[in-house]
Amino acid sequence: MMDYAEIISKIYLFSMLKKRDIKRIAKRAQHHTYRKGEVIIREGERDGRVFVLIEGEVEVVIGLGTPKEKNIGRFGPESCFGEMAVLDDFVRTASIVVARDTQALSLDQLNLRDEIFKNPSIAIELIQSLSRRLREVHEMMI
Repeated sequence: MMDYAEIISKIYLFSMLKKRDIKRIAKRAQHHTYRKGEVIIREGERDGRVFVLIEGEVEVVIGLGTPKEKNIGRFGPESCFGEMAVLDDFVRTASIVVARDTQALSLDQLNLRDEIFKNPSIAIELIQSLSRRLREVHEMMI
């Protein structure tokens, strides 16, 4: 059986959390298997989950199925996507399409918020991780 806590602990978003917090969060994770071509997240929809890739590969696509469709990136194992859903209730800004058969964990926003209410320090640690990620993206754009 996979150790979800071990997998989650390798992801930048959760890397600052204490082991006990990661273990509690991991107990709430859902395992998914996706086939090439499946859409995991659809741009414009509401979906309060963050995903952690265990294996496989996904593409980030804007304008999926339209003349302006554009592939803007890829994620592979030990990466996550959909992390903004942890903090906000906005619609998805891109679609995620499976490029290679994929296994992933999902963490529901409501479950994560429940853990944050139990231990508010988790929120600070998540915000710090997201802030670091935004700085990295900003530096890449300069």
